[in-house]
Amino acid sequence: MEQSPTISEVFPIPAEAKRLEVFLGDWDVEGTVTFGGNAMKAKGRWAFRKAAGGWGLKATMKVNLEGMGSYEEDDLVGFDKESGRLHVFTLTNTAAVHDHLATWSDRNTLNLEYDGLQDGKKLREEATIRFSRPNELTMSEVDTVDGQVASTMEVTLRK
Repeated sequence: MEQSPTISEVFPIPAEAKRLEVFLGDWDVEGTVTFGGNAMKAKGRWAFRKAAGGWGLKATMKVNLEGMGSYEEDDLVGFDKESGRLHVFTLTNTAAVHDHLATWSDRNTLNLEYDGLQDGKKLREEATIRFSRPNELTMSEVDTVDGQVASTMEVTLRK
């Protein structure tokens, strides 16, 4: 009797999904978030683990925003081999539920974008993650509502 192929033989993990492994581990987060015209210090943790047998990542962030309390975010990241794009599905305790599209612009830079609505107004999120060293990255994000900057984030993550 012939043995059936394994799932990993039928569906081998593509290089684009394996590339996400650079995020694996626990990261200290520190930086600044600007919201409603107020700049706040941000400090916390962002933990990345493998998801779906290595086809993606699951991540949990918990960051204290000075004067506002705890910001919490859960992410599920995966590579869509049909479109050749990464998806970053995000759920936060600020009522955000977004499916960001992401692409690598170079070996060390991942760009994310999301277009949607916030309170019935056009929302655009643009973020750039740049690896400056193997155990350090920066993340910059600008969120606009109806073309006006609503919030920004500039953080550094270190293992």
